[in-house]
Amino acid sequence: MTLKEVQYLIKHIEQGTLEEKEDLRNEREKKDNIQRIVLKLIEEFGELAENIRKNTRFNGKNIKGTIEEEVFDVFYYTIAIANEYGIELEKVFEIKDKINQEKYEREFSLEEGRENYKKKIYKKSEY
Repeated sequence: MTLKEVQYLIKHIEQGTLEEKEDLRNEREKKDNIQRIVLKLIEEFGELAENIRKNTRFNGKNIKGTIEEEVFDVFYYTIAIANEYGIELEKVFEIKDKINQEKYEREFSLEEGRENYKKKIYKKSEY
């Protein structure tokens, strides 16, 4: 699943429908929603920190209260914020990655990383 697909899915989860609909919220309602999402993100970061401290991992049966669950929640609310601001994460990722490649003198580009992944140079467990 691409970032664009994830953004699309989360946008529609937040809207409560898969139908395309015009955003009829006024600026106050948009601001209130962004504040709600940011508060949820902060809450999820706290839960992630707690589960990291406890080293509570997903055992294949119950994801509730695990690091994996909280990483998902942080990812979800981060994307929801990007959606509220109309940020195309794939585009921003590529722009920011070029800056970081130069800043940290990384030897390979994002594109080279993609090619390596496609060639399955990485072991299955290495993402």
